[in-house]
Amino acid sequence: MTLTTSHWIYLIVVVLVIVGMAMRRGVIPLCIAGTFVIGWVYSGSLLHGVQTLFTASLTSAQQLLGIIIIIGMMIALLRLLEHVGADQLLLRPFRNLFKGPGMAFWGTGFIKGIVSAFVWPTPATMMVGPMMIPIALRAGLPIIGIAMAMNMFGHGIALSGDFIIQGAPKLTSSAAGVSVGDILHASVPLVVTTGLVSTVLAYLLLRKDMKKEKVIAEAPVLAEEQSHFSFAARFAAVVVPLSFLTAIVVTITMKLRGGDATALIGGISLLLFLIISILEYGLKAYQAVMTYLQQGFTFSIKIFAPVIPIAGFFFMGSPEIAPQILGKGAPGYLFDLGKALAAHVPLSAVPVAIIVVLVGIIAGLDGSGFSGLVLVGTLAQALGTPAGVNIAMLAALGQMGSIWSGGGTLVPWGVLDIAGVTGVEPEALTRRNFIPVILGLAATTAVAIVLM
Repeated sequence: MTLTTSHWIYLIVVVLVIVGMAMRRGVIPLCIAGTFVIGWVYSGSLLHGVQTLFTASLTSAQQLLGIIIIIGMMIALLRLLEHVGADQLLLRPFRNLFKGPGMAFWGTGFIKGIVSAFVWPTPATMMVGPMMIPIALRAGLPIIGIAMAMNMFGHGIALSGDFIIQGAPKLTSSAAGVSVGDILHASVPLVVTTGLVSTVLAYLLLRKDMKKEKVIAEAPVLAEEQSHFSFAARFAAVVVPLSFLTAIVVTITMKLRGGDATALIGGISLLLFLIISILEYGLKAYQAVMTYLQQGFTFSIKIFAPVIPIAGFFFMGSPEIAPQILGKGAPGYLFDLGKALAAHVPLSAVPVAIIVVLVGIIAGLDGSGFSGLVLVGTLAQALGTPAGVNIAMLAALGQMGSIWSGGGTLVPWGVLDIAGVTGVEPEALTRRNFIPVILGLAATTAVAIVLM
């Protein structure tokens, strides 16, 4: 494969973005400049380079629109529940569920991980977040710690193994030429290693910063305790959790996946929002509906707007999305770079394992953990056979890199659901995740090398 000038420019910007994230610096200006230069160099036209800035942002917004809308709906519902006092009724039985920030971190993460295993992380965030966040806050866990726990257990541990739904291992196995069972078996020690190292390090670093008061645990903002509740509040306190529990059951039994599962949650949220508004406000419900929807979507746009230009740059790395930005025939820069890197690596267990996990991480930077699975599966078969290593283990390792990266722990546009529900900045969350996740992937690479 021949790499063009625009490939090298893209690689330089990606490296600078990674360095910027590691140094906890904002990368939005860098991504905007990189998008402009790529568009200019690829087309040879300054005018097209300028147009690429808008096209990339528009394409990015279209890709992210679904999650922006559902977050807006969920926040509107939450604001309504807070107003009628239903949140107080919901939290009463669970106020003392967690004793201290440590139990809150591991408990919140565990619950999110279990639900994510059945319905995938994004729908699980909408189901678990609104109920668990105030409880964890009350236990003394900072909001960034809640976001980290939900993110790593859901988008990291649960999705990287995907043992229940098996969407990820099916893609990986088909490309690697091995059975789904082989991938699942090989994934177990890798999921355990990555998850254990990443979450323990994340928690230890968080507690260290809490002791130094770099991170402050704030009490949950709750309305003054009420003694009397309206019918709408009592109705919501019972029906809302039952509705979301029913959604989980329906999602599992009807095998709804990804966008279908998210659509179910979004539809239920909007329907509950309308019913509770009518019960609380009667004929004036139209005013309340408009007010709370405005609050919900204002919150959602505020969180996601800074992510759009960053995602626009990295979407140019995807062979499926890049043509929408740069025009027909445009290369997928991340995939091309991954293939070129693999073509220049000596074939033995250690370098092959390192290159496959790196390719997985790089492929995941476009924000879709699944987009790189076919690539890492193919590379595992192509490189693992002549190297004489366990292909299933090698493919599973690549799956770890791709899912933990693009599935939603290392890139700001992959953590939007968590950011939206918790209110943390997406870049702040990924900066917090960066060192623990990278070290977790390094540890699992070492384990894979030994087991291959």
